[in-house]
Amino acid sequence: MRWYADAPARRSRQVVADLLVLGWVVAWVLVGRLVFDLVMTLAAPAVPLRAAGTGLETRMEEVAGRVTEIPLVGDELDTPFIGAAGVGTDLVSAAERLESGVRTVAWLVSVLSTVTPVLIVLLLWLVLRLSWVRRARSLGRDLLDPRSQELLALRALVHQRPRRLQEVLDDPVAAWRSGDPVALRTLADLELAEVGLRGDPRPE
Repeated sequence: MRWYADAPARRSRQVVADLLVLGWVVAWVLVGRLVFDLVMTLAAPAVPLRAAGTGLETRMEEVAGRVTEIPLVGDELDTPFIGAAGVGTDLVSAAERLESGVRTVAWLVSVLSTVTPVLIVLLLWLVLRLSWVRRARSLGRDLLDPRSQELLALRALVHQRPRRLQEVLDDPVAAWRSGDPVALRTLADLELAEVGLRGDPRPE
């Protein structure tokens, strides 16, 4: 399968187009990462909230442990502190839920912002490239077969502008009818040149 043209100018344009598509993909991947980081800033309150919850939980559990050491009433006094430690646990859970929710939204937004423009360009590039590949394969198949060359010459008579045909042959129709190998090859080369292909050396 041929992916690039033989003609240097056409091949250079194809390579430049491929590099531009690659650059487009890389650029939007970087944009996606930037969007992810920006959205994740919404989760900033989760850090102090988690720290506050952890600190409250730890301190209240320590106080509850010390209160239980008080004779007679210690077991009854620890209940409020255990409840307060539970509030700290709830704060930690809330911080984790906030961070998880923001991260999910960040992934969704960053993926959508990256995939949409990348897919549009990639699909367009793929359609154009595969179209060229199919046409190049069709035109470049069996070039040594005289019948294939004759068919290419006929396609040139149909597709090429009359002025372009007359630039290479004075009477292109008569030349094609004559079956002259050199004339047929000249016409076939015009059709091949449309996709940047070059035929084999012409017969002497």
